[in-house]
Amino acid sequence: MKHTLNDYIALLEERSLLAATVPDSLDRSAAVELVSYDSREVVPGTLFICKGAHFKEEFLQMARDRGAIAYVSEQPYPSVNLPCLQVNDMRRTIAPLADLFFDHPSGRLKVVGLTGTKGKSSTAYYLKSILDVHLAGRSESGIISSIDTYDGVERFESHITTPEPLELQKHFANARGAGLEYLTMEVSSQALKYHRSLCTQFAAACFLNIGYDHISPIEHPDFEDYFASKLRIFAQTPVAC
Repeated sequence: MKHTLNDYIALLEERSLLAATVPDSLDRSAAVELVSYDSREVVPGTLFICKGAHFKEEFLQMARDRGAIAYVSEQPYPSVNLPCLQVNDMRRTIAPLADLFFDHPSGRLKVVGLTGTKGKSSTAYYLKSILDVHLAGRSESGIISSIDTYDGVERFESHITTPEPLELQKHFANARGAGLEYLTMEVSSQALKYHRSLCTQFAAACFLNIGYDHISPIEHPDFEDYFASKLRIFAQTPVAC
């Protein structure tokens, strides 16, 4: 199902993420064909997201030239002739936009989220094996881990524990489209802290354990921040363990 720009604006308003008035030049009825933060992927009708510490204005110009109809950013770029949806928190913005674009795929899939300092990968594969036996040949269950990823469409070696929001929601959509019933995933504390897994509906979530491994200036400044980040997973599931 394609959504209009107005649907995305309404979502940002609902979550109090808009930082400025929506430009009058924006055609709210326009259909959004793609939501992307990669200017190389832009097609006509794209809602482009400006993100990252190394973002350059030239990326936005490329997106405009390729047919983007609006962009989402924490700061406007007046020299680029394109309507801006200015937001106050990009980290909290991307996952809801991704979830809407893919029509909340985790809600139509049994996603089990695993977090913890140790044992996420081992537990994920134990659970995948159990689920595959339970499915008895009907289909293989999916997995998103620090080792590899399988979503019913793609199978590849992973390079990050928990993907960025657009990639994550695409994996859920692939799994649902391929007829998978279950998907087990590792959920890192960084993904929880920086809202990469926001809007994911977990059928069940498990907090395995916690230690001091990821407390550092570049990850979690102290144990309290680390622990609080881990606990966020329980706000996204009716079943916690």
